[in-house]
Amino acid sequence: MEVKCNFNPNYSKFSHIPPKPQGIQFYGKPINAIEELTKSADIFVKRPVAVESATGLLSIRQITKNIISKIKNYAKNYVKNINHTFEHKMVFALIEKEIFGKNSIDSITHDADKLILYTLGFPKSFVSDFHRKHSMHHPESGKKMNLKSMLCDNIASSPEFKPEKKRSLREHYNTYKPLQDVEGFGEILEKYNYGENLDFEKIKKQRDKKMNKLGNLAIFSLESLGIIFPFI
Repeated sequence: MEVKCNFNPNYSKFSHIPPKPQGIQFYGKPINAIEELTKSADIFVKRPVAVESATGLLSIRQITKNIISKIKNYAKNYVKNINHTFEHKMVFALIEKEIFGKNSIDSITHDADKLILYTLGFPKSFVSDFHRKHSMHHPESGKKMNLKSMLCDNIASSPEFKPEKKRSLREHYNTYKPLQDVEGFGEILEKYNYGENLDFEKIKKQRDKKMNKLGNLAIFSLESLGIIFPFI
């Protein structure tokens, strides 16, 4: 017979329910930590695609190609500027001899500063600006002008020898005030009829003949020294 007493540990006003063992409770599906971490990483970090990786390599090749192209263009312009200046010096000397019967020291010193600066690698914009500010045949220099040198230089710079120039010397003088302001220059232009009486074809043939000789000599010298410019 069971004794109903409050001191009995199994006593209850209701039916006796044995206590359940306590443990870790899970609510919902267990989380796979590695799987979820991988999914999260995919959301924020875009994995490289094989095609895109290949494109990156191609872009490096393109950058290298652009750099080489710029070097080639620089080399071409470098040679072009020197040749252009030397050709102008030669035309200057031929015109001077045609007009005055002989060559002066000007045929040697004319545009020599441009040749030196181009050879040293200075860009055309700098060379042109420097030359005009320091030459006695350019009004921009502010120096006392050498009228004979100005005459020969302007004829050598006319469309007959520089096709990129669109105005004749006569037209250029009539529209360019800095030349008009040079005392005595208008008179010397009129005296020699703006160089229009010169035999331009004769001067061009003489120029081409001399340039071909010098060109062949330069190529022979470079080949003798073993210097090769595959990009020129």
